[in-house]
Amino acid sequence: MQVRYDFHIHSGLSPCSENDMTPSNIVGFAKLIGIDMIAISDHNAIGNVEVAMKIGDAFGVVVVPAIELQTSEEIHILCLFETFENLKKFHEKLCFLRIKNRPDLYGQQYLFDEDDNITGSPEDLLLTSSTLSSQQVKPLVESFDGIAIPAHIDREANGMVQILGTVTDEFDIVELSTKASSDEVAKYQKKYKVLIDSDAHMLSQISGESELTLADKTVPALFNYLRG
Repeated sequence: MQVRYDFHIHSGLSPCSENDMTPSNIVGFAKLIGIDMIAISDHNAIGNVEVAMKIGDAFGVVVVPAIELQTSEEIHILCLFETFENLKKFHEKLCFLRIKNRPDLYGQQYLFDEDDNITGSPEDLLLTSSTLSSQQVKPLVESFDGIAIPAHIDREANGMVQILGTVTDEFDIVELSTKASSDEVAKYQKKYKVLIDSDAHMLSQISGESELTLADKTVPALFNYLRG
């Protein structure tokens, strides 16, 4: 079956995201434009994922547990997991450079409940790098049955190709942004499985254009496709 997806969406927990990017707004907007599967992939944080999964169950939108990790080289890696428990275990293994957030400079970092109420705001800035290199991320992600994917490699900012000059050999799946040209997509599809995601920081940026052919609309079916 054809499944429409967007696996790179930032909630209001990411300081660079709009404050109305609540889990319920994101899931509701995805449902409105016909997206079947999404991921809340905040910068270095997972605080709004479980809430989004519960809302997704109510709306009939599959929410894949995810995080966008910044490596020690400042490369962004999209990390997808089959369960929230495994995502949480992975996140607990991470260490980051600790800097206090300045909302006036970087933006707010909001945690939400299922009714859009703000329940907290982490004090540490979520835009810093982890202590892991890009080569260390993949084995750690896979130790928790996850999949690591270099994010938006067609972009200059925080893209693996821009920083390292290439996609390193251990990766066989890459992510392109919705702004990638058809020529770029075709080039990478010759060697990799390619996901095309929005990296949305506001509701209007969420994309319903990308599709995958999966056995069914479930997280296991997605992982079977990505691993196969």
